[in-house]
Amino acid sequence: MASLRSKVTFIIVLSLCIQVCFIFFVNLPSAPTSFQTFQSASPPIPRKPHLGDGCYHVLLDVGSNIGVHGRFLFEPEKFPESKSSVAVFADEFGTSRDNRDFCVFAFEPNPKFAKRQLELESVYKSMGWRYHFIFAGASNEDGNCTFYHDHMKDAKIEVGFSAVAKRTVYGGDSWPTIVPVIRLSKWIQHEIHDRQIPTAPHISHKDGPQVIMKLDVEGLEYRIFPDLLTTGALCETVNLIMGEFHYSAAYKNFFPMNLTSDGKNVLETWLYALPLAGFFTRLVEISENCITRINLQDDESNGRPSGNSGT
Repeated sequence: MASLRSKVTFIIVLSLCIQVCFIFFVNLPSAPTSFQTFQSASPPIPRKPHLGDGCYHVLLDVGSNIGVHGRFLFEPEKFPESKSSVAVFADEFGTSRDNRDFCVFAFEPNPKFAKRQLELESVYKSMGWRYHFIFAGASNEDGNCTFYHDHMKDAKIEVGFSAVAKRTVYGGDSWPTIVPVIRLSKWIQHEIHDRQIPTAPHISHKDGPQVIMKLDVEGLEYRIFPDLLTTGALCETVNLIMGEFHYSAAYKNFFPMNLTSDGKNVLETWLYALPLAGFFTRLVEISENCITRINLQDDESNGRPSGNSGT
């Protein structure tokens, strides 16, 4: 009998314990609420500034030389002899525009032109215009690369600066120089595609903010273009690309050309370059998800302004 009473007492005590525990846990704050409170108390990670922040329209002058295309955009009235670029900018942006709505990023690896580029940047800054000189070549990878000064028999007369032309146009050896290079696709995605765009430009544009790229990189386009396409940097960001593919007999000293750093893919002669360039441009044209238009006009105007004014 005593054993039965003990069992009954144990069951009653156990039942009471269960009820007390249930009431205790029901009244505890839920784990998600506590976690959310902890999360909201954490400071947000600050956004790192991008070079393109504050730029409504962007001109990427890739292979800038002495900065002529930046001048075509900012001071078109001084260059009536421009073969095509001044007209392209007029078609894209109109003839009445405010230069404060634009940013020019000038990529140029030739150390001979650095002084001129920095002067141009300084003068435009004093005028409130954003011109950014980037002392680097464009490539499909970051790092350093050997470029070659392509000159005439008189070495003072330089006709090109390229990472692929180890021989000059007259057949002699080019003069090598090691310069920094930037993976253009990654730079565009970070600095331009994700930039903070002003909501109220000085002059509104019917198509919204535009990004134009001039690409003239003396043969490196055959390495850069596939990377721009496969990463989406071109089709998601650049509205218009202008410039030049080098595929004529005039550029025979560019070939054979390594298309990849491991040397396993080689463009043997300029005759093979023509169909490859056509393939690249056709891919852009037939892609319904690509915003990029192509205008392969190479404006080699010398950049000397008419009259006595100009920087």
